[in-house]
Amino acid sequence: MPYVTYDKIRAYFTNTDSATDNILYATSLSASNTTSLKRIRRIGQEMDYYIQTGPKSSSISANVLLVSGEINKIINLTGDSVTGSLIKVPDYQFNKCYLKSFSASFEPWKVASAALQFDAYGLANGTGVYAYSEQQASSQVLLSPLRATTVQFTAPNFSSTPISQYENISFDIQVDRVPNFVIGSEYPEKVSVSKITKSLQVNGLSNANWLSDYQPNTTVTCTITMSDATVFSVAGVLSNQSLSVDSNGVAKGGLQITEEMV
Repeated sequence: MPYVTYDKIRAYFTNTDSATDNILYATSLSASNTTSLKRIRRIGQEMDYYIQTGPKSSSISANVLLVSGEINKIINLTGDSVTGSLIKVPDYQFNKCYLKSFSASFEPWKVASAALQFDAYGLANGTGVYAYSEQQASSQVLLSPLRATTVQFTAPNFSSTPISQYENISFDIQVDRVPNFVIGSEYPEKVSVSKITKSLQVNGLSNANWLSDYQPNTTVTCTITMSDATVFSVAGVLSNQSLSVDSNGVAKGGLQITEEMV
Protein backbone atom coordinates (compact mmCIF):
# COMPACT_ATOMS: atom_id res chain seq x y z
CA MET A 1 0.00 0.00 0.00
CA PRO A 2 1.54 3.36 -0.99
CA TYR A 3 1.90 6.16 1.54
CA VAL A 4 -0.48 9.10 1.32
CA THR A 5 1.68 12.22 1.08
CA TYR A 6 0.84 15.81 2.00
CA ASP A 7 0.24 16.89 -1.60
CA LYS A 8 -2.63 14.42 -1.96
CA ILE A 9 -4.63 15.46 1.12
CA ARG A 10 -6.96 18.44 1.40
CA ALA A 11 -8.78 19.56 4.55
CA TYR A 12 -12.08 21.48 4.69
CA PHE A 13 -14.21 23.19 7.31
CA THR A 14 -17.79 24.38 7.16
CA ASN A 15 -19.12 27.67 8.41
CA THR A 16 -21.06 27.50 11.66
CA ASP A 17 -24.56 26.03 11.15
CA SER A 18 -23.91 25.93 7.41
CA ALA A 19 -23.05 23.27 4.85
CA THR A 20 -20.65 25.44 2.85
CA ASP A 21 -17.20 23.87 2.46
CA ASN A 22 -14.14 26.10 2.85
CA ILE A 23 -10.59 24.97 2.16
CA LEU A 24 -8.37 24.86 5.22
CA TYR A 25 -5.00 26.11 3.97
CA ALA A 26 -3.11 23.96 6.46
CA THR A 27 0.62 23.40 6.70
CA SER A 28 0.00 20.66 9.28
CA LEU A 29 -3.02 18.94 10.78
CA SER A 30 -3.57 16.35 13.51
CA ALA A 31 -6.67 14.68 14.92
CA SER A 32 -7.44 12.21 17.68
CA ASN A 33 -10.41 10.34 19.15
CA THR A 34 -10.71 9.55 22.86
CA THR A 35 -13.15 7.49 24.89
CA SER A 36 -13.54 7.60 28.68
CA LEU A 37 -13.42 4.02 29.97
CA LYS A 38 -13.37 2.55 33.45
CA ARG A 39 -12.10 -0.93 34.27
CA ILE A 40 -14.48 -2.99 36.40
CA ARG A 41 -13.30 -6.15 38.14
CA ARG A 42 -16.09 -8.62 38.86
CA ILE A 43 -15.96 -11.33 41.50
CA GLY A 44 -15.92 -14.77 39.95
CA GLN A 45 -14.94 -13.51 36.53
CA GLU A 46 -11.51 -13.94 34.98
CA MET A 47 -12.03 -11.24 32.36
CA ASP A 48 -12.41 -7.59 33.34
CA TYR A 49 -15.29 -5.49 32.12
CA TYR A 50 -15.01 -1.92 30.81
CA ILE A 51 -17.78 0.66 30.95
CA GLN A 52 -17.91 4.02 29.21
CA THR A 53 -17.97 6.86 31.75
CA GLY A 54 -18.15 9.81 29.38
CA PRO A 55 -18.87 10.81 25.81
CA LYS A 56 -16.53 10.11 22.94
CA SER A 57 -14.65 13.21 21.91
CA SER A 58 -12.23 14.32 19.25
CA SER A 59 -9.60 17.03 19.03
CA ILE A 60 -8.35 18.60 15.81
CA SER A 61 -5.35 20.90 15.62
CA ALA A 62 -4.03 22.70 12.55
CA ASN A 63 -1.48 25.30 11.55
CA VAL A 64 -2.88 27.34 8.68
CA LEU A 65 -1.81 30.11 6.33
CA LEU A 66 -4.01 33.19 6.41
CA VAL A 67 -5.18 34.10 2.93
CA SER A 68 -6.96 37.16 1.67
CA GLY A 69 -10.68 37.23 2.43
CA GLU A 70 -10.67 34.04 4.50
CA ILE A 71 -9.70 35.11 8.04
CA ASN A 72 -13.17 36.13 9.20
CA LYS A 73 -14.58 32.76 8.17
CA ILE A 74 -12.35 31.22 10.83
CA ILE A 75 -12.76 33.92 13.50
CA ASN A 76 -16.55 33.74 13.20
CA LEU A 77 -16.37 30.14 14.45
CA THR A 78 -15.62 31.48 17.95
CA GLY A 79 -19.26 32.46 18.46
CA ASP A 80 -22.25 30.49 19.72
CA SER A 81 -23.64 27.72 17.53
CA VAL A 82 -26.28 25.00 17.56
CA THR A 83 -24.67 22.33 15.40
CA GLY A 84 -21.08 23.56 15.25
CA SER A 85 -19.05 23.04 12.11
CA LEU A 86 -17.61 20.06 10.25
CA ILE A 87 -13.94 19.32 9.76
CA LYS A 88 -13.34 17.08 6.75
CA VAL A 89 -10.22 15.26 5.69
CA PRO A 90 -11.93 13.12 3.09
CA ASP A 91 -13.12 10.53 3.72
CA TYR A 92 -12.98 11.29 7.47
CA GLN A 93 -15.51 13.73 8.88
CA PHE A 94 -15.54 15.20 12.39
CA ASN A 95 -19.00 16.34 13.50
CA LYS A 96 -20.02 19.05 15.99
CA CYS A 97 -16.66 20.83 15.92
CA TYR A 98 -16.21 24.00 17.97
CA LEU A 99 -13.23 26.33 17.70
CA LYS A 100 -11.41 26.37 21.04
CA SER A 101 -8.46 28.62 20.21
CA PHE A 102 -7.16 30.85 17.44
CA SER A 103 -3.61 32.20 17.65
CA ALA A 104 -2.26 34.37 14.84
CA SER A 105 1.18 35.93 14.50
CA PHE A 106 2.46 38.73 12.28
CA GLU A 107 6.13 39.49 11.64
CA PRO A 108 8.03 41.25 8.84
CA TRP A 109 9.02 38.98 5.95
CA LYS A 110 6.86 36.15 7.26
CA VAL A 111 3.54 35.03 5.85
CA ALA A 112 0.70 35.52 8.32
CA SER A 113 -0.22 32.22 9.97
CA ALA A 114 -2.44 30.90 12.74
CA ALA A 115 -2.73 27.88 15.01
CA LEU A 116 -6.24 26.46 15.41
CA GLN A 117 -7.64 23.96 17.87
CA PHE A 118 -11.11 22.43 17.67
CA ASP A 119 -13.02 20.25 20.12
CA ALA A 120 -15.44 17.84 18.45
CA TYR A 121 -18.34 16.37 20.40
CA GLY A 122 -19.73 14.22 17.60
CA LEU A 123 -18.51 10.87 16.36
CA ALA A 124 -15.74 10.92 13.76
CA ASN A 125 -16.61 8.67 10.85
CA GLY A 126 -15.10 7.63 7.55
CA THR A 127 -13.35 4.75 5.84
CA GLY A 128 -9.88 6.21 5.33
CA VAL A 129 -7.88 9.13 4.02
CA TYR A 130 -8.76 9.95 0.45
CA ALA A 131 -5.81 10.34 -1.92
CA TYR A 132 -6.52 13.24 -4.26
CA SER A 133 -4.62 13.74 -7.46
CA GLU A 134 -1.90 16.34 -7.08
CA GLN A 135 -3.36 19.78 -6.35
CA GLN A 136 -2.52 22.83 -8.43
CA ALA A 137 -1.04 25.88 -6.69
CA SER A 138 -3.73 28.07 -5.14
CA SER A 139 -4.47 31.44 -6.68
CA GLN A 140 -5.32 32.87 -3.25
CA VAL A 141 -3.21 35.79 -2.01
CA LEU A 142 -1.25 35.04 1.16
CA LEU A 143 -1.40 37.84 3.70
CA SER A 144 1.84 39.55 4.64
CA PRO A 145 2.24 42.21 7.36
CA LEU A 146 4.47 44.13 4.95
CA ARG A 147 1.56 44.99 2.69
CA ALA A 148 -0.60 47.90 3.85
CA THR A 149 -0.98 46.74 7.47
CA THR A 150 -1.93 49.54 9.88
CA VAL A 151 -2.05 49.60 13.70
CA GLN A 152 -4.05 52.17 15.64
CA PHE A 153 -4.28 52.71 19.42
CA THR A 154 -7.04 54.56 21.25
CA ALA A 155 -6.61 55.27 24.97
CA PRO A 156 -7.60 58.32 27.03
CA ASN A 157 -4.38 58.34 29.09
CA PHE A 158 -1.87 58.00 26.28
CA SER A 159 -0.42 61.37 25.26
CA SER A 160 1.44 59.71 22.39
CA THR A 161 1.43 56.45 20.47
CA PRO A 162 2.99 53.90 22.89
CA ILE A 163 5.00 52.08 20.20
CA SER A 164 6.11 53.95 17.11
CA GLN A 165 7.29 51.02 14.95
CA TYR A 166 5.92 47.48 15.22
CA GLU A 167 8.19 44.43 15.08
CA ASN A 168 5.73 41.64 15.82
CA ILE A 169 2.09 41.21 16.78
CA SER A 170 0.30 38.22 18.30
CA PHE A 171 -3.50 37.93 18.37
CA ASP A 172 -5.18 35.17 20.41
CA ILE A 173 -8.76 34.09 21.01
CA GLN A 174 -9.60 31.47 23.65
CA VAL A 175 -13.15 30.12 23.90
CA ASP A 176 -14.47 28.30 26.98
CA ARG A 177 -17.48 26.12 26.16
CA VAL A 178 -19.86 23.97 28.19
CA PRO A 179 -21.50 20.89 26.60
CA ASN A 180 -25.14 20.38 27.65
CA PHE A 181 -26.12 16.71 27.88
CA VAL A 182 -29.70 15.51 28.14
CA ILE A 183 -31.17 12.13 29.02
CA GLY A 184 -31.59 9.89 25.99
CA SER A 185 -28.88 11.54 23.91
CA GLU A 186 -25.32 10.24 23.63
CA TYR A 187 -23.91 13.56 22.45
CA PRO A 188 -24.55 17.10 23.78
CA GLU A 189 -27.79 18.72 22.71
CA LYS A 190 -26.05 22.09 22.65
CA VAL A 191 -22.56 23.43 23.33
CA SER A 192 -22.73 26.86 24.95
CA VAL A 193 -20.10 29.59 25.11
CA SER A 194 -19.24 30.48 28.71
CA LYS A 195 -16.38 32.92 28.09
CA ILE A 196 -14.33 34.38 25.24
CA THR A 197 -10.93 35.87 25.98
CA LYS A 198 -9.14 37.98 23.37
CA SER A 199 -5.52 38.97 23.82
CA LEU A 200 -3.25 41.18 21.72
CA GLN A 201 0.51 41.41 22.24
CA VAL A 202 2.41 44.17 20.42
CA ASN A 203 6.19 44.57 20.45
CA GLY A 204 8.30 47.18 18.74
CA LEU A 205 10.34 50.37 18.97
CA SER A 206 9.06 52.38 21.91
CA ASN A 207 8.58 55.99 22.86
CA ALA A 208 10.44 56.15 26.18
CA ASN A 209 7.90 58.37 27.96
CA TRP A 210 4.81 56.22 27.39
CA LEU A 211 5.10 54.25 30.65
CA SER A 212 4.18 57.32 32.69
CA ASP A 213 0.91 57.60 30.75
CA TYR A 214 -0.39 54.26 32.03
CA GLN A 215 -3.21 54.13 34.59
CA PRO A 216 -4.61 50.94 36.21
CA ASN A 217 -7.69 49.48 34.53
CA THR A 218 -7.31 51.83 31.60
CA THR A 219 -9.41 50.69 28.65
CA VAL A 220 -7.24 50.50 25.57
CA THR A 221 -8.43 49.80 22.04
CA CYS A 222 -6.08 48.47 19.41
CA THR A 223 -7.23 47.99 15.85
CA ILE A 224 -5.17 46.18 13.21
CA THR A 225 -6.24 46.47 9.59
CA MET A 226 -4.76 44.00 7.09
CA SER A 227 -4.24 44.56 3.38
CA ASP A 228 -7.51 42.75 2.54
CA ALA A 229 -9.48 45.07 4.92
CA THR A 230 -9.76 42.36 7.58
CA VAL A 231 -9.82 44.01 11.01
CA PHE A 232 -8.58 42.58 14.31
CA SER A 233 -9.74 44.65 17.25
CA VAL A 234 -9.34 44.31 21.01
CA ALA A 235 -10.86 46.72 23.55
CA GLY A 236 -9.75 45.77 27.04
CA VAL A 237 -7.37 46.41 29.89
CA LEU A 238 -3.65 46.99 29.49
CA SER A 239 -2.62 43.86 31.37
CA ASN A 240 1.13 43.91 30.76
CA GLN A 241 3.80 46.36 29.60
CA SER A 242 7.57 46.34 29.27
CA LEU A 243 10.42 48.63 28.25
CA SER A 244 14.03 47.72 27.50
CA VAL A 245 17.08 49.30 25.87
CA ASP A 246 19.56 47.13 23.99
CA SER A 247 23.29 47.67 23.46
CA ASN A 248 22.58 49.76 20.37
CA GLY A 249 20.59 52.25 22.42
CA VAL A 250 17.26 51.45 20.80
CA ALA A 251 14.31 51.52 23.22
CA LYS A 252 11.96 48.61 22.71
CA GLY A 253 8.59 48.15 24.32
CA GLY A 254 5.82 45.64 24.55
CA LEU A 255 2.25 45.74 25.73
CA GLN A 256 -0.59 43.26 26.09
CA ILE A 257 -4.28 44.07 25.92
CA THR A 258 -6.78 41.56 27.29
CA GLU A 259 -10.52 41.57 26.68
CA GLU A 260 -12.96 39.12 28.31
CA MET A 261 -16.52 38.56 27.14
CA VAL A 262 -18.71 36.48 29.46
